[in-house]
Amino acid sequence: MNKRGQIVVEYVLLLVLAVSLAALLVSRLVSREEGNEGILVAKWQNILQVIADDLPDKK
Repeated sequence: MNKRGQIVVEYVLLLVLAVSLAALLVSRLVSREEGNEGILVAKWQNILQVIADDLPDKK
């Protein structure tokens, strides 16, 4: 009977850890705060800027 309660506690702790890690990753990767963009958003903006700056006749 005691093992069942321990399994539930371990499951809840693992669930909390997984959700916390996912929230941290999302906030670091795709944050849209001005001046503190996430890695993916910053790289995407950089790619868009490179495409926008491309001049067809320039080598």
